[in-house]
Amino acid sequence: MTSVTFRLSLRSLRAHKRRLAGTLLSILLGVSFLTGTMVLGDTLRANFDTLFADANAGTDVVVRSADVLDSPGSAGGVRAPVDVALADRLRTIPGVAAAEPSVQGAGQLVGSDGKPIGGQGPPTLAGNWLTDGRLNPYRLAEGRAPAAPGEVVINRGAAKTGGLHVGSTTVLRTPDPVPVTVVGIATFGANADGMGPSTFTAMTFAD
Repeated sequence: MTSVTFRLSLRSLRAHKRRLAGTLLSILLGVSFLTGTMVLGDTLRANFDTLFADANAGTDVVVRSADVLDSPGSAGGVRAPVDVALADRLRTIPGVAAAEPSVQGAGQLVGSDGKPIGGQGPPTLAGNWLTDGRLNPYRLAEGRAPAAPGEVVINRGAAKTGGLHVGSTTVLRTPDPVPVTVVGIATFGANADGMGPSTFTAMTFAD
């Protein structure tokens, strides 16, 4: 009985060669795509970890509030602000080489074509330029740091996408429109155009 069943199975397979080949090909492609996706995901995660480690290599500690504020559109909320005078007190602690206040929030650049850059997924951020290079994850690639009201440094990815360059005048939505002049282009870490696809605009701390 077993021999008859085996012969019938072989005969059925020979009669449906295309179906068998299609099934095997589907399985092979499915496994290949799954393997490729997992390898690509692991590679991207490793690259991002390396990128952030490189960019923030000079920062040992981030001091922030323990309080979390509700923020629409943000699953984890945002941290409550701390007194700027805390930076002065931190500088007096033995072993602290440098401490700088950092303010960051939403800020969307307008490109040379009058259209906003990004905003449909990746964050569009604005904050103050950290003057101490050891604490700043961004590196000036062109131009200089902002020194006067309305001057900004933008990440290289935002400059490429928006067709902006050193000397360009544009608008930063915070969400109120603020006229700005690009005085510098920066990379994230040593070479990256930005923190992933997000945009960053750096102003003076006073701004």
